[in-house]
Amino acid sequence: MTTGEKDLRTLLATMHPVRRDGEFVYVLWPHGRPLAGGVEAAVREAEGLTVVMPRSEADGLGLSYDFVGAWITLEVHSALEAVGLTAAVSAALTAAKISCNVLAGFHHDHLLVPVADVDRALEALHELAEDAGRQRPAQKPVLRSETPADRPAILALTAAAFAVSPETGLPVEGEPKEVKLLARLFECAEYLPEFSIVAELDGQIVGHVISTRGWVGELELLGLGPIGVVPRLQRHGIGTALVKETVVRANAAGERGIALLGSPEFYARFGFVPSVTLGVEPPEPSWAGHFQLLPLAVWPGGVSGSFRYAGPLANN
Repeated sequence: MTTGEKDLRTLLATMHPVRRDGEFVYVLWPHGRPLAGGVEAAVREAEGLTVVMPRSEADGLGLSYDFVGAWITLEVHSALEAVGLTAAVSAALTAAKISCNVLAGFHHDHLLVPVADVDRALEALHELAEDAGRQRPAQKPVLRSETPADRPAILALTAAAFAVSPETGLPVEGEPKEVKLLARLFECAEYLPEFSIVAELDGQIVGHVISTRGWVGELELLGLGPIGVVPRLQRHGIGTALVKETVVRANAAGERGIALLGSPEFYARFGFVPSVTLGVEPPEPSWAGHFQLLPLAVWPGGVSGSFRYAGPLANN
């Protein structure tokens, strides 16, 4: 089980407010009526049962309500005993004259604000996070090669990093597929020890990237991925540091290029370009907009063909 963050400055600096789709209402559930519809939260009081549910569900059930809210999730894993997060968030929204109802889950805190105020609320929360980030001392991770003893921590990190699907933006049910995939990559013939890199802060593994052998025809390249960072430290430069370290090691080893499937906006900063512009087709035609390649110092030119991943990635 991943431990929640307790440090207030870290919580504020790393929180990522995300609006959930739809509109939500508070309903006083009719006494004696069986629960129905998509109940998202419930509180039992002496006076009755209050439920939070999508407005469309309440309308369909003929239930009355007054408050119509937008649901914002603070995507940082806060410990239930953490002190000050709710107060800081409430103060920021109060300063913006926005009312707020708070729900605390095991992994995240959730806010319901008036629908008309949701854009201003998100802006205020982003400003709060940015202010905290400027005050937070910068820490540089230690980057080193992974060892077999690191693997349980790496797999746990990967499970946390991909608990929300990067494809859909929704929570993943069960274990993310990236965990089993990574375990298979560690054991496959295309595993390259020097290209499995961890990032450590205060002796804890907080990030990991792996690159395995891939090919275009007979030309050997690297296939980068998956890459994961613990949720509380995402968007704080650790992923960038891991990619840069991979590029440095690849050039030093005389590798020809690195291919990956990912966000063009993120990876363009490292020099990645659409693979097709270098004559390399993605393994799947539907990947064309996101499959990229970084030609390294000894890129040969005149390359053509489809990229082939390591076995576990090719079969994933």
